[in-house]
Formats: sequence, structure tokens, C-alpha cells
Amino acid sequence: METLYDVLTYVHIAAWVVVVIGYLKDARGPRVNQWMAQGLTVAFVLGLVLVGIASASDAVADPDHAKVAVKLVIAFVAVGLAHGPGKRPSPNPIAHVIAALVLANIVIAYAW
Repeated sequence: METLYDVLTYVHIAAWVVVVIGYLKDARGPRVNQWMAQGLTVAFVLGLVLVGIASASDAVADPDHAKVAVKLVIAFVAVGLAHGPGKRPSPNPIAHVIAALVLANIVIAYAW
């Protein structure tokens, strides 16, 4: 179970990297692209799975539920913004908001 948890953790981190790369790809004329939307969705689902595995397994340390709740709300808002209305103008300021939420989530993951 610990090996599965470790592999899923690396995939989860890779999904966040995809979101950041998707943002940086269009940073001059920011827009919410498919890389950001799909990376956020994968990271969100894997985060839920990782919390479930950590809560159910004795091989992995139990998660800090306050930290998980804060990160879950931030990720949920970011996913909602990324998958929001279909037609968006090309320079979209929502991309900056999503990038700030992702950055906040990453800082919370490592600083808390």
C-alpha cells in the first residue's frame, strides 16, 4: 500500500506541474487551456484518493485534516474556475486567479 501511495503522490505532483506549465505556456496572453483544466482535475481526484489511502492504511501516516480541508477548498475553487463557462476571451484574468490558487495550494502542501 505504501508503494501505491508513493506512486500516486508522484503522479499528483506531476499533475500540479502540468497545471503550472500550462499557465506558463500562455503567460503573456493568459487563458485557461486544456493543460490547466485537465491537470487540475487529475490533481484534485488524486488528492482525494491519497487522503483516502492515508486514512485507511496503517502503513502511511494519517493526514492533517485541517490542512486537507483547506487544500480541498482551494483545489475545488480552482477546478470550478478552470471548468467554468466554455467561451472565454483570450486574455483571461481568471487564469491568473487559478495560478495563484495553485501556488497557494503548493505552498500550503510544503509549508504547513
